[in-house]
Amino acid sequence: PNLNKLASEGLYFSNFYSAGVHTNNGITATLYGYGPNFAKTTMTVPSHQYMGLPFALKQNGYSTFVFVTGNPQYDNMNSFFYDNSIERIFSLYDYPADKVVNNFGVPDDYMFTYGLDYLKLRSAATEQPFFALFLTFSNHTPFVIPDRYRPIGANEEQQIIAYADDALRQFMLQAQQTEWGKNTLFVLVGDHGNPSSTPYDYNLQYNTVPCFFVTEDLRDTIISSPAQQQDIAPTLLSILGLPYTDNTMGIDLLKKNREYAYFVNNDHLGCCDGEWLYSYSINTQKEYLYHLPTEQERSVMEYTRLEKMRKYAVQHQLVNIKAVANQWTSPNE
Repeated sequence: PNLNKLASEGLYFSNFYSAGVHTNNGITATLYGYGPNFAKTTMTVPSHQYMGLPFALKQNGYSTFVFVTGNPQYDNMNSFFYDNSIERIFSLYDYPADKVVNNFGVPDDYMFTYGLDYLKLRSAATEQPFFALFLTFSNHTPFVIPDRYRPIGANEEQQIIAYADDALRQFMLQAQQTEWGKNTLFVLVGDHGNPSSTPYDYNLQYNTVPCFFVTEDLRDTIISSPAQQQDIAPTLLSILGLPYTDNTMGIDLLKKNREYAYFVNNDHLGCCDGEWLYSYSINTQKEYLYHLPTEQERSVMEYTRLEKMRKYAVQHQLVNIKAVANQWTSPNE
């Protein structure tokens, strides 16, 4: 209920997709505008370097922070962030040992409280603007469910969602009441979706995520055209009105519309506009075109459409892979 309420308080993307199906894919696409090379990690060792959102914000005088619940070494986050314009990471190493509840560290609400306390102190000491990323993990197994949320929902998955939803409510309520919070644009996005049973060769729900910007200036605004995590950085920088060089695979969604979103699920390439889904398997080399409202496979009847969606997905994915491999993403380029 709280997530739904927040979605109505700004700019909501109703047809939004993740670049991949892993947390490191979601972070890299959201902050730096590049998706994964299928199953390969995007937080590499050594780190690829990117321009993207943190670099642009630092160029415009912002401090850049990341808050995570657990071990900052997870998915090579620690090295990757410090190599890519993040100034400081708050993690398991900063929290009291008795607050750790599982292998993912502290609960969401404790990380939020810790981060809010830090940002309040910082804002009292300086007027320098900041960017902060909070990476939540409580809805990953193993679940640690506070007793007061156990009566809510029919199973542990619903109970932990109730907890995570309420933790987000408390964070937003407290943050928006601060002086800095009244002058802050909040972005909420999923790193990836949840795998579920599907009639398709491609598990679309694994790439389907919520995304919305909480801002009074765009209250009750819905964009239903396809959008994806790579679009967040250019759209956000456009809203902020900051000068930047757009060296991403994204577009400014307030000025342009995507014809399709494209994404990967380890060994599959997908392309979707909300009505049609194109799927290609790099293992079987088979492709399909599905009409989502009817759940029908129509690659023969709609072959022209299939070719168009294949071309869009393949060309974008190849440019993405080549740009990263050739370091065209680097601030030095």
